[in-house]
Amino acid sequence: MRRIFNIFKRDLSGSLRDSLLLYMIAAPVILALVLRFFIAGADTAALQFAVDKNVEGKIIEELRKYGSVEVFDDGKGVEKRIWGADDIAGIIKVGDEYRIIFEGNESNDTKELSQMIMQDILYHKDIEVNFMVKDLGRKNSPVAVVEAASLFLMLFALCGAVIGFNIIEEKESQTLSALSVTPMKGYEYIIGKSLIGILIPLILGYVLIWLLGIKNVDSGKLFVMTLCGTIIAVLVGFIVGSLSSNQIAGIANLKVLGIILSGSVVGALMLPEGKQIFLYWIPVYWSFKGFYGIFIGNITWRQIIIYNAWVMGLCFLIFIIFKRKGGINAI
Repeated sequence: MRRIFNIFKRDLSGSLRDSLLLYMIAAPVILALVLRFFIAGADTAALQFAVDKNVEGKIIEELRKYGSVEVFDDGKGVEKRIWGADDIAGIIKVGDEYRIIFEGNESNDTKELSQMIMQDILYHKDIEVNFMVKDLGRKNSPVAVVEAASLFLMLFALCGAVIGFNIIEEKESQTLSALSVTPMKGYEYIIGKSLIGILIPLILGYVLIWLLGIKNVDSGKLFVMTLCGTIIAVLVGFIVGSLSSNQIAGIANLKVLGIILSGSVVGALMLPEGKQIFLYWIPVYWSFKGFYGIFIGNITWRQIIIYNAWVMGLCFLIFIIFKRKGGINAI
């Protein structure tokens, strides 16, 4: 334990001396503050409606005058659609009754205008109808949810960069050669190097969700998802450190990894579920799904366990592959 703590203390002091750690901490905090100002504006996009096929065609045509309309086969399809990341009102017809379904975190414009439009369409035609507004209870902005999940992954990548550049510095100063003749075990070195990537997300993550205004988050699920997700930071750090002979090469390798990490997030948001199978090999994909589910409040502990099993299993597999190919051993 003493050797592990000494490695952690040396990395911490070195990162603070070079201001690297301060930059990595400040970057997501500043970005969260900037994004907070864009959340309200992004939530007030054009009106969107999700309706089931039982809604009369004339009503659907009227709704198209006010915004985009998506038609689904049944009410379950409509309800599933409004759980998405964007701001949308669901409209279904049950018997002679129309129901307007809201997720719970829509802007006031979406809530009020949707009801006003339906009332105008139906009452204008003298149709006797009863309204029922259903609130599914989500309170967090859909834009803020995506931003929060993305910032957690960005935090993992930045902490990985800190680990990687600390390893590169030791390689350049020949410190690793000196450590190889000490009683220090390999696992002690890995744990000591990993502590920065584990502790910072666990502390700073809660600051980020507070800055973004995320509410009603299950702290237990968030802690477990963050703790297991820190293995991504450790993996990124050791890949960058092992493949890079100097800091320039480290920056180049970090950019390549950044493309893969950001691409998996974009794919998780944009690709249909059937095509997301091509992203299953990327640990960040599963971590993003877990954080997104936590922040919208519709994820179970079973899903948390499955997602974290994917994250940790893939990270260990990638680590073993690099170790067998000599990448990790190069440290």
